[in-house]
Amino acid sequence: MNKSRILTILILVSLSFMYASVELNTARICYNNEQDYKRAKAACLKGIEKGEINFELYTILGGCEIGLGDWQAAAKALVKAFSIDSLKTHEWMRKRGGETYYYQAFYFSARKLFDDKKFDEALIYIDYAEMLNPKDTAPLIIKGVIWYKQGKMAEANKAYQKALDLDPENPDVNYLIGKALFEAKEFEPSINYFKGAVKFYNISFKHSSLILFSNVAKPSKALQQRVSRLWIHQKWNGLDQLIKDTLGLEGGLDAHQINVEKWYKVTDDLARSNYFTGMSYYYLKNDSMALFYLLKTLDLKPDDLDALYFTGEILVRKKDYKAAAEYFERATQIKDDDLYAWFYLGVCYMKLKEYEQAIHALENKVLHIDPAYVSAMQNLAFIYRELGNNEKSFDYLERVKHINE
Repeated sequence: MNKSRILTILILVSLSFMYASVELNTARICYNNEQDYKRAKAACLKGIEKGEINFELYTILGGCEIGLGDWQAAAKALVKAFSIDSLKTHEWMRKRGGETYYYQAFYFSARKLFDDKKFDEALIYIDYAEMLNPKDTAPLIIKGVIWYKQGKMAEANKAYQKALDLDPENPDVNYLIGKALFEAKEFEPSINYFKGAVKFYNISFKHSSLILFSNVAKPSKALQQRVSRLWIHQKWNGLDQLIKDTLGLEGGLDAHQINVEKWYKVTDDLARSNYFTGMSYYYLKNDSMALFYLLKTLDLKPDDLDALYFTGEILVRKKDYKAAAEYFERATQIKDDDLYAWFYLGVCYMKLKEYEQAIHALENKVLHIDPAYVSAMQNLAFIYRELGNNEKSFDYLERVKHINE
């Protein structure tokens, strides 16, 4: 670069500072050079209070708010910057962190507004997020859910399809769309996306299993569950020994930790997708399909408390008390203070006329956790009457009466 060109650049830089306000220059130095977000923010606010209309005051203010963790304040400032000069705001962002950095202010603000059911405001920020990071599927998912809730089915489907077009065989995209619909209590449409997630996670699961269990002809569910449990509970010595002896892999955990971690992650993803498929059916009151997917969840994650609980609950509704008791027993073994698992376990034993075990569950466990649990008392009154202990039966009925008064 020749001397005259360097001199010209220096003059231009000097002029830019010369014609900028004291507040803007202070904000520039604090934000760009020192990352002192509080001082830079204070300088921006002072300049704005004086009536200065400059896109850069608002871009720096927005960047400061991101640094300070206030997404909505950041988004509000950046919207103002775009309204003053959108082209210069874009250029400024590209040079200072990239557009995807400033995108997060709009995305997280939209998420908060979505959670607060302020859908129209959320859509405004979603449009900015999509503009700054057009390859990200997350804004499209939120947009689709909002439009679905507003009854704009064509627009919702268009947003979902666009997300899938960006990454059609990505199980995460399918799962996130399903989860967004699930959280919005739109259970029926969520099922197709959860099933898509199951389909594509299953491809990764099979591939990962072929690598990890390459020396095992047909790895059993029990073996896979054992690997999962050892990994979850960080039983590294046991896992190391299993890898060497049972899986036949030289080097043990040290050599194969990455493969175990990848296998466990996709196992967890697949289990979670099956679980939410099952729960979507559960809320749609389709117990047979709910049970089918919850059992698939437990094949992959046998200690999933929620899956154990809802599996047991469905089996109670089907009057299969013996099978239901097995799942509630497993739940109470994992979490000894699970009130509802103990209650349902007591109900199962009562229905099976195994009264001593029912008394243990309801009296020693449920009422120990919650001494005012009326349903447990009512069942105990019935059990003691069946056992011929009318005094204790009457005592529980009196306690129920006292609580309800």
